[in-house]
Amino acid sequence: MRPLIFLFPHDRMDIGGNSAQVRFMKACGRFTRAEAAFYGEPVQEQPDLEQILSDCRSLEAAHQPIFIIHWGPDVARLLSRLTGYDVVYVAHSTGWGFTPPAHVPILCVSRHTMAYWGRHAPNSYIALTPNVVSTVGHASQEARDIDVLVQTRKSSHYLLHRLVPALRTHCRVQLLDGWVDDLGGWFERSKVYLYDSVEHWIDVGATEGFGLPPLEAMGRGCVVFSSVNDALADYCDPGVNCRKLRVHSLAWDKNAILRAVAERVPSPLPTQLFEAYSENAIAARLETQLAEIERFFAATSHTSTDIDDLWKARRPGVLQRAKRAAKLLAGV
Repeated sequence: MRPLIFLFPHDRMDIGGNSAQVRFMKACGRFTRAEAAFYGEPVQEQPDLEQILSDCRSLEAAHQPIFIIHWGPDVARLLSRLTGYDVVYVAHSTGWGFTPPAHVPILCVSRHTMAYWGRHAPNSYIALTPNVVSTVGHASQEARDIDVLVQTRKSSHYLLHRLVPALRTHCRVQLLDGWVDDLGGWFERSKVYLYDSVEHWIDVGATEGFGLPPLEAMGRGCVVFSSVNDALADYCDPGVNCRKLRVHSLAWDKNAILRAVAERVPSPLPTQLFEAYSENAIAARLETQLAEIERFFAATSHTSTDIDDLWKARRPGVLQRAKRAAKLLAGV
């Protein structure tokens, strides 16, 4: 299989999309050469995109690497820079204001994201590639010294400034500010984990593409309270494997969380439910998908898409129709 170059905007691997992409890169390393390169500010002693492109000019197309991109705000610019090269877009979220051309395969980390691109890029090669989820230690039944765990990152104003203070008068709440190297260790010490990202993504104007922390928290034995926006709906099943957060009132949320602290309801999930997210499972999936994508590149390298673009004639009127629909719904 051809080598893979995973492109990163910078060397901060402690950011959601980057950290998830590093796990993909590690999984791909099981069956082909996979390495990171950087296209933003130069990273000392690390491969640079421009140097790699310079080296590629002396290679035949069949021996050039496949470039893997993911950073939403930069995708349109990268696609332009990588014209003439084979590129795969790993979609960790949606809403960044671009549509990849049909010759760029899209690997989606969630069904939510896959459904979005199935609608907005209907002529593209699209496949599902869930993130690798770490669940080691989930079976631990040792006493947990933290009642409620919350991260400030992506958390809503409601969660941080109303719900957390209300809970602190009744139970032990641990607030994590900034990046945490061993989040799994905190999950194993906690009874309940709260995750409310909907406000963050509304403000950004994009979507939650997967939501690793809640699923990892479930896998480490926490009762999870979560917003169910975007891709969180892929695996969040309120009342079965988690609880819905932001339900009606502060009083309802507070009492439901305190009950979960006392009773651990819903109970932690069995390990086998996480097997589909293991590195072994994702590596096998990626090996199959990338082999197919390599065949796709070989078969389409000298041809153009001949399927009608459903959006070309519709784009100018989409906003206008949306405004008309809003007026109809409002009875105007």
